[in-house]
Amino acid sequence: MNSKNQIRISSIIGMVSAGLWLIALFVEYRYGLQPPGNGSFTYFADQSLFFIALAGYLTMLLGLWKSKAAGESVFGKASLSVFIAGLVSLLIAQIVQWLTKNPDFFLFPVGGIFQLLGGLLTGIAVVTAKRWDGWQKYAPLLQGLYYLIVLFLPIVISDQSPTQLSESLWQVTWFITSLALFTKSRNT
Repeated sequence: MNSKNQIRISSIIGMVSAGLWLIALFVEYRYGLQPPGNGSFTYFADQSLFFIALAGYLTMLLGLWKSKAAGESVFGKASLSVFIAGLVSLLIAQIVQWLTKNPDFFLFPVGGIFQLLGGLLTGIAVVTAKRWDGWQKYAPLLQGLYYLIVLFLPIVISDQSPTQLSESLWQVTWFITSLALFTKSRNT
């Protein structure tokens, strides 16, 4: 399989992951399954959907890396590396949470901070690398800024947890970033 097809497949996986996350989010809020959950099969199945979606986002980021959208500079590579490390940390934290039934594992906040920084820096790297043009160039930056402004800052400033709506709209930014990767892989 050639590189262009791998990038396209990773972008499709990213778009599907946004849908999976939305389904898992609906189930979580509908049935009150926020971590640590109730230990039921439904809780485990729901957390599994989040895990699969995270793994899909990681796959999409690897496609973004392969596309060189963030450029080949140290900044571009480091930014995307931080973003990828954040998702890997969250995947590991999810596995540890399943094994220990403890949602307070230190890799959750570490992964979240890495995801925040990596998303913002990757967005800046894609814009400044100028390998993409049009709306696609701003998609990763939108994802990073949304995470910072709508999800992260309210927690830090006023201890306000995200809502189902704010988390759902965050998935739209992941979908848009995946769609940008898809459309740009089609044109290269």
